[in-house]
Amino acid sequence: MPVLCDFIQIVGDTPVTIGDSQAVWEANFNTGGRYSSGTAFLIFNIRGLTYTNKNVNVKINNKNIGQIARYGGLSNEERNNIAGFWYTQMIAMNGSTLNDGKNEIQIEAVGFPGSDNANKFDDFQLKDVMCFFHQSA
Repeated sequence: MPVLCDFIQIVGDTPVTIGDSQAVWEANFNTGGRYSSGTAFLIFNIRGLTYTNKNVNVKINNKNIGQIARYGGLSNEERNNIAGFWYTQMIAMNGSTLNDGKNEIQIEAVGFPGSDNANKFDDFQLKDVMCFFHQSA
């Protein structure tokens, strides 16, 4: 049986902010015809995750599939220098994590040392979120 690769854009070039203004971000996407025995992956751009000491969990269909890596161990000057730059990250997963059809991605904000009630989370942004998956021909 021939197997192809397909992809779907979950978020385009307009960034989504996750943090104090939106502690949980969720989006639906469709992977109709996905080949469950294959591998799938998310690829995305991220910026601003510079103050936390935790990585960000990423869930697909309520299953943890991996983490967005933080920029740890930075001085204040380094944080300020890189906070505005976009970096590409990728998370691989088993194709059976995806449904043959509707899926949900969920990403929660993370706190940071020194946070308070007025500023609980290390705000960060995502854009160009794509899911690549094997698909039956």
